[in-house]
Parts: sequence; C-alpha cells; structure tokens
Amino acid sequence: MECTYISYLFSIETQTTIGYGFRYVTEECPYAVVGVILQNIVGAGLQAALAGLVVAKVRRSKKRSNTLMFSSVVCIVEEDGVYKLVIRIGDMRRSHIIGARVRGHLFRTMRSRDSRNHPVMCFPLEFNGEDGSPWLFMAWPTQLVHTINDKSPFWKISRDDLEREDFELVVILDGIVSTTSTILQTQTSYMACDILWGHRFNTMASRYNSNDSLVVDYSSFNRTHPVAIPECSAYQVSVFRKLGYSIIHRDPENNNPSYFEIRKTKEESPSQSRILHYRHNKAVVSTPSRCANL
Repeated sequence: MECTYISYLFSIETQTTIGYGFRYVTEECPYAVVGVILQNIVGAGLQAALAGLVVAKVRRSKKRSNTLMFSSVVCIVEEDGVYKLVIRIGDMRRSHIIGARVRGHLFRTMRSRDSRNHPVMCFPLEFNGEDGSPWLFMAWPTQLVHTINDKSPFWKISRDDLEREDFELVVILDGIVSTTSTILQTQTSYMACDILWGHRFNTMASRYNSNDSLVVDYSSFNRTHPVAIPECSAYQVSVFRKLGYSIIHRDPENNNPSYFEIRKTKEESPSQSRILHYRHNKAVVSTPSRCANL
C-alpha cells in the first residue's frame, strides 16, 4: 500500500465486502492477512456495539417515566369514617401503562422504649386505586389511596403531630410500557410539609373535542380545597367511637372545618353535648362543668 489514503479505501472495501475486482492480498504479504482479520474482528465488534446502543436507546423507559405526573401535595381526608391518604397521578401520553402498581415506604426516625434512637426506620404502605384494586387503570388521572388503619404508620399521627414530624414518604410505581413491553419504574417523595390535613383534590374538568375524544384539563392537577375533618389522629377517633360517641361537624358554614362536636347518644341535647377541640396535641372533650382528657 503506497499511502494512507489507499489503506483507508482498502479498509472500507474489506469492511463493506463490496469486492476488489481482483485479489490484493496474497500469501506473500502475511501482514496484510493479519490486518484483514483484525479489520473483520474490530468491524464486527463496532457494528454490534452500535446496534446495541440503538436498541437500548429505543427501549429505554427513562423518558417514558418523565411523562408520569405525581401531585405535588398529599391529602388526608375522611370518607365514611375512615381516614385516607390520597395522591393524584396522571399519564401524559396516549400509550397506557400496563399492570401498574404502586407501593410506598415511610422513612422516619424512631425512639424505642429503652430511649434508643434508630437513625432510620422504614414502614411499608399499601396503595390502591380509587376502586380499591391494587392494579391501576391510567387512561386518565386517577388517585392513589392509602387507608389509614391500625397497620398504617399514620394511625397515631394527628394534625399537630404532622406539623412536627420529620419523615419522608417515598412512592414507587411499577408497570410495563404497552408499546415496547419494557419494565417501567418511577418514583417520587414527599416530606411532612407536603401533606395537607383536611384537603381534597379538585375535580379535573374534562370535555370532548371535535373528534369525540375526552380532553382532560391538567391545570387543576395539584389544586385542592379544604374539607371538614377532625384534627385528632385516626386512632383517637376510633377510641371515641368505641366509647359510643358520634362525631359531628358543628360548623355548617365551614368557616372552621376542624370544629366538631361529639355526642354520646341521639337523645343528648346540644347543650349537653361535648365539644371536641385540641389543646397541646391532646384530644379534649369539654362540657360546661368539666374537661377530661381522653
């Protein structure tokens, strides 16, 4: 080979196997034979690497996970006497996520009975869809619901406790992208200050366009409004109900959504009913003659 240019052309001809017209490499030049072998090996490796990069780029679900929206806040509401922690989630693409499930983990510092601090403890949370199923249908924005029961880490947390707590709630969604059948995982986290006690997400307006397709307005995705809910924990509410008290929202104008009254029996007059309020993070039942901590 007389120059580098001719060597480069020879490399291209060898790599693309377009043929030479007549044979260049002979047994008289062993170095050329070795060069052709190395050229084939390196070329095959480069082709495999480039093909792998292209396939990996196409099948990557990182950008797909960016199209999933989690609400910026978390709401705690009461429905049918049960406290619930609610998160809103939406999918911005037309292709759906198949087999979507959500799980949560609460990380917080705990103090044991022997006064030892545990740096971080993890508590699992179960999330279901609005219909109570663990499998989510994400054709439109939906809500993730965690029922606060005696197994929930929020069971004994009141509104005052929430303002003083220092924890992080991590929410993880797993699913399969319908177009590529790849596994998708995305996550978000919330601090205690991101949880709104006694709030509910606004209804998202929807309409039909000229193609008879349902259009959802995402401008109200993170908007909430206050609702009536006691400020005590779900555990304290359960204690009141076990004692035979019924908790009634006393303020019909909703000027004070956290003002409730509890009555022992239906025959009890309003003047004899106890007023449920909160003092120093303790639920207090007061009457005109006495004030007792429960």
